[in-house]
Amino acid sequence: MIVIASAPAKAILLGEHSVNRGQSALAVSVGLRVRCTLSLSSETGYRFSSAAQHQTATADEVEQLVREVDAWREAQNYEAIRHLSRTDFFASAKYIIGHALGGHLPAGLSVMWESEIPSAGGLGSGGTSFAALATALAEVCGQPAQIGPWAYLGDVIAHGGVASALDTQTSLHGGVIRYTREAWGRPVAFDHGLTLVIGNTRMRGQTSEVNTRVRQWLEADATRLRYFEMIGVLSRAALEPLAHGDWPQLGALMNLNQLVLERIGVSSPELEALNRAALSAGAFGAKLSGSGGGGIMLALVAPETKAAVAEAIQQAGGEVLLPEVAVGGARVEQVIE
Repeated sequence: MIVIASAPAKAILLGEHSVNRGQSALAVSVGLRVRCTLSLSSETGYRFSSAAQHQTATADEVEQLVREVDAWREAQNYEAIRHLSRTDFFASAKYIIGHALGGHLPAGLSVMWESEIPSAGGLGSGGTSFAALATALAEVCGQPAQIGPWAYLGDVIAHGGVASALDTQTSLHGGVIRYTREAWGRPVAFDHGLTLVIGNTRMRGQTSEVNTRVRQWLEADATRLRYFEMIGVLSRAALEPLAHGDWPQLGALMNLNQLVLERIGVSSPELEALNRAALSAGAFGAKLSGSGGGGIMLALVAPETKAAVAEAIQQAGGEVLLPEVAVGGARVEQVIE
């Protein structure tokens, strides 16, 4: 049996890092997709393949990884999970498969990903891969209700043991979603004039390392929680202008979100240079998107200023991406039996 599934990238409009501290975030799907081909066979052994890496494993090794990670999560041994994410490129996929097929692992399995998304750039390349894999597994198992929980398990590994399901829920739902820890992803109203220019710094941001730095920064002074609460206020305030197409107001809220992220310490000179260029060229708002430390920024623009903002970002050293936004979510593309 072969199942081919795909899922779109994501960009965070407002709410980075605050979602792990009880606040809400707004995210939008982006028309760059990951395609996952899941093949079950009678041949012994598991094969994992992407453009960057190839690896083989056994069913016993997958089961052992699941047991170890479950124990580390129970003990809050996040350093062990971060080490695993650094040393085993496909650890997240194994963890998802082990939970989805636990107790009934097939003798042979092959997973291959093809991606249009820059890796470690803030567009959720990992979460999108996990969403596509979970969608394929749910088709095999006939358990569509488990797609979200299974996809989330991948980000638990990739983000160093502490993660929200924001990335995977955005990829699964598509469109624009509001995410909270309690309600996970819920689609929200948005004006279809929403237009974004994405600037890629080409600086790789390691999510698990940035998350660890933010966690330590907060632990050093509990009063710093107010910065994350402020981001939550901005995310809630953005719902109305997003729904009604009040782009100057939404852009102002994005700019404020960026200022708070700079205070938290997750921005970078490269990101800020692209933000300044976009704003100077007429963008309503500009901010980093994702964990930060590099990666991408978003510029909210009017259609008539899109080209000028894109040119300014490129002149400032960024790689410009102009995909469609608010696209459809994860889907099964093909089933071959």
